[in-house]
Amino acid sequence: MRSRTSLPALLVGAFCLTALVLLAAPPRQQPRGPHQEPLLPRQELLRLAGRGYLELVADYFWLQTIQSTGRAFVAEEYRDIYPYADLTTDLDPKFGLVYVFAGGVLPTNTGREIWANTDESTRLLRKGLKQFPDDLKMHVLLAYNLSAFHQQYQEAAQVLERASKLPGAPSYLPALATRLYAQSGSVDAGLALARTLANSAEDEETREIFKQRVRDLELEGELRRVEASIGRFRQEFGVAPPDINTLLWLGFLDRPPYDPQDGGFFIGSDERAYSHTQQRRLEIFTPDNRGYQWAMPMER
Repeated sequence: MRSRTSLPALLVGAFCLTALVLLAAPPRQQPRGPHQEPLLPRQELLRLAGRGYLELVADYFWLQTIQSTGRAFVAEEYRDIYPYADLTTDLDPKFGLVYVFAGGVLPTNTGREIWANTDESTRLLRKGLKQFPDDLKMHVLLAYNLSAFHQQYQEAAQVLERASKLPGAPSYLPALATRLYAQSGSVDAGLALARTLANSAEDEETREIFKQRVRDLELEGELRRVEASIGRFRQEFGVAPPDINTLLWLGFLDRPPYDPQDGGFFIGSDERAYSHTQQRRLEIFTPDNRGYQWAMPMER
């Protein structure tokens, strides 16, 4: 809860804000003209002019953040949210709502799943987590950005792993973190997390869920080993191998792949490795592989 301000302080603050409005009002955009980014006063000037009333000054720029959101229609206009939110949180770093609000609304879909303003969103969420390291919502938003927009799957997994230990964290976050580790190629890190979760589970049902995830990750590690040998075969002969036995016979695989669920392996029409027991790979689904951008609901 932000503290109340006395009447004299409000009067003085109103005078300061009048001057600040003249300095900080965004330039008017010419009809049908090129977009103009807002020109904001320097933080040092605001701190000097608003000394003793920084929360009030921050509130003003928070209102500007909201208004810029209401005015936005195209990606360039949504980007205007960032300088207002960044300045607001410079003036009042503990204004937690600004990080979550602006971090969530900044990313803009320009069509065909091409997103703009994602760097600004991620930058603001990182800034917020430095001030609020135990904020669950900021962790989840940042992990989503890292995975869906930046394809930084390992860091996204690390962020979700931390988030899964916070009070009130959804039960599916640890499993999603292991999936992200697998997507990043860090199968061993995912295995370590899944084994820890299986060993520390307080009930048999949860323990079995993570034991199954351990088996899934072990299988994923074997599939990636097979795919590496497929890549070497393709580099040597210019085509994919017809089957797993050819890889073994020609020495591209040093040992038969092991399926912890006792299934066999095959090479699919997409020239990737699959198991007969689990033909769905342990990875994040994207538009490229005809799935969804983030697999969170699948981990429930």
